[in-house]
Amino acid sequence: MLTRDQALHNLNLPSEAGRDEIEQSYRRLVRRYPPEHHPDRFRQIDESYRTLTSLFFVVESIFSAKDEGEERGTLARQVAELPLTGDAGAAAQGVEDLRRMLLFESLWPRKRTSR
Repeated sequence: MLTRDQALHNLNLPSEAGRDEIEQSYRRLVRRYPPEHHPDRFRQIDESYRTLTSLFFVVESIFSAKDEGEERGTLARQVAELPLTGDAGAAAQGVEDLRRMLLFESLWPRKRTSR
């Protein structure tokens, strides 16, 4: 499996690239390197895109959110603050909240406004 840095490099993106930039770069590169003519390069681009959009990397980006005022930072903080005393109910609720938030955001992504 590729690391985040390798995947970003394959998609010609900076390390602070967000979801929109990843989508744009993926689409641009797929048009430039179609699988019929460049199967190896296409496979590399597709693997990089799948790596960056996998649940593991999405969760990682949520927990490393720099802007703690956002809803994502709040949810990440709540999950991080769950007690480690074996309270399975609290952990299950935190994971369920995280799953719902990820599903909701993947179906209806928020538009980012410039400040």
